[in-house]
Amino acid sequence: MLVDDLTSALSGHPGALGLWLAGSRGRGDHDRYSDVDLWLVVDDVGAFVADWPALCDTVTPTVLREQVGGAPVFTHVTPDWLRFDLSVSPVADVPGRSRVGLVPLLDRAGLHTQLAGPLPPPDVDADRAVAVTKEFLRVVGLLPMVLFRGDRVLAASGATLVRRLLNDLMDLSVPAVDPGGATRRYAALSAGHRAVLETLPAIEATGESVLAVHRACGAAFVPLARELCGDRFPEELHTALVAHLRREGCDVLG
Repeated sequence: MLVDDLTSALSGHPGALGLWLAGSRGRGDHDRYSDVDLWLVVDDVGAFVADWPALCDTVTPTVLREQVGGAPVFTHVTPDWLRFDLSVSPVADVPGRSRVGLVPLLDRAGLHTQLAGPLPPPDVDADRAVAVTKEFLRVVGLLPMVLFRGDRVLAASGATLVRRLLNDLMDLSVPAVDPGGATRRYAALSAGHRAVLETLPAIEATGESVLAVHRACGAAFVPLARELCGDRFPEELHTALVAHLRREGCDVLG
């Protein structure tokens, strides 16, 4: 019903050229909790973005409607907690996108035939892998200071962050054309990576827990970072960090 209502409203916008059902519902692997993802192609992105809030209100009330980071992407939640996202693109973006996982709902300009066929998986994002690695090493380097100051709550927050960065790096190890949401990305991880994440020590606001989490995350993170970063692995930063941790009696990286 929501998809039909959104399609009807978007079809009435004079700038709308093509509309597709995307995400898990477009791929056909959705469940009852999956949100609705729509991809819209328009002749003037700026004009449509300005029009969308008022147009959206004619379809359904929302308790949340946010534009994501200034991009032409909107995320929504209705009072019944139905979730839907709308991504808006110019016509120029069409040839670079695969038709795989897209169900056409509106096509005024024959755009569906201009979509690419299946695309090969992208290469690992080395820039992102290097950035995640540097951030991981930087955060681990704060551990001696936080423990010395006795701030166990902050230490537990740091443990949570290094765990998330490990998860982020593992996500980068399985690049995909359409990575999907968090649960789909997790399912795409190797069995070994899932086992590591599922058996990490529990995070508690104690020195013992924080050290255990940092050791376990470090043991999994550094080898994978070397693999994904290649010759761009921040060796000097890593060497300095290991020496720093040993001097401080916090040798969590081995």
